[in-house]
Amino acid sequence: MKRTSAKICLIILVCILVFAACAQPAAETSKIRYGVSPFQDTLLPIVGEELGCYEDQGLDVEFVILGWTEVQEALAAGEVDVAINNISSVIAIHEQWPQFVYYYGFNIFDAGAALMARPEFKSVEEFEAEGMSREDAVQAALEQMKGHTVVTTGNTDMEQAVLGSASRAGLDYQNDLEIVDLNPDEGLAAFLSGTGDFYLGGIPQRTRATQEGMKPIVVGADLAPPPINGIVTTKDYAAENPEELSKLLNCWFEIVNYIEENTEEGANIVLDILNEQTGANMGVDDFTIFWQNYEHYPLDASQIERDILSPEGYAYWKARWDDSNWYFSQVRNTIDAAVSPKDAFMMEEAHDKFVEDFGN
Repeated sequence: MKRTSAKICLIILVCILVFAACAQPAAETSKIRYGVSPFQDTLLPIVGEELGCYEDQGLDVEFVILGWTEVQEALAAGEVDVAINNISSVIAIHEQWPQFVYYYGFNIFDAGAALMARPEFKSVEEFEAEGMSREDAVQAALEQMKGHTVVTTGNTDMEQAVLGSASRAGLDYQNDLEIVDLNPDEGLAAFLSGTGDFYLGGIPQRTRATQEGMKPIVVGADLAPPPINGIVTTKDYAAENPEELSKLLNCWFEIVNYIEENTEEGANIVLDILNEQTGANMGVDDFTIFWQNYEHYPLDASQIERDILSPEGYAYWKARWDDSNWYFSQVRNTIDAAVSPKDAFMMEEAHDKFVEDFGN
């Protein structure tokens, strides 16, 4: 009898424990509203949904697709918590909105920027073929802008590349060329319809322009220090959510490593949305050409340190920071003084936090 009672008690205890386990509330997830723009690089975070990495990290990520110049407004309005953008955008806005900060850079747009032109203009390579040195060929190619119209997007790294390269070539960017300021897609449509002689936008627009018979005449570092895309947010959000942001970075590295090994599969996920949003008609072959070629994606924290954080890195962040300060304070005159990194650049401390959490 005692043995039977003991068995009954044991069964009841097991049932209680099972019920208690089942009754435990599900682990809480952290909601993040993530702004991404319709480009082949800034859409990469959506691949994380397919991989399940956000769920694995306890993150509930909602993506909001924004035009490149809509990111700051969406952050300021509280419509998103974080977004993909770059150093130029932070320099341009920080004086007016000190909450806006550059949190972490991870996508080097080193050869992606291209000054597109109508077929009658010559490229750097064509000038080189005539016997010019590289330096003289770049100078000659850029001088072709004199007296002509360039379609690009004002107050962004795109116009920064146009005006900066014109200035370094000795042109008076206020009098020697005319700028037509349009968002990338609108600008491309205008350019293809006959507006302007030169155009600079993003890679999807570059792809479409090339398909339509236009050609890149000056590319990448010949235009400007490379832009670095990454996470931008607000000071308050960064201060209140360091764990969530570190997890978001971990998902980014998981995504780029997945695409590194499965480029076609990753490309298809991105291109389905990109082509729907922009009409760029970009294919997997186009994506493959750009991947780790026109622009680069460090695969881990050690590569970030080597390429972006180190003063010896080929895409050292400070070079881009200084170039952006020059553009907005001296060229555009839209800020009164250079923006100090200590006020708006959080990458070094964010990197230390990430390495502490996840390693190199």
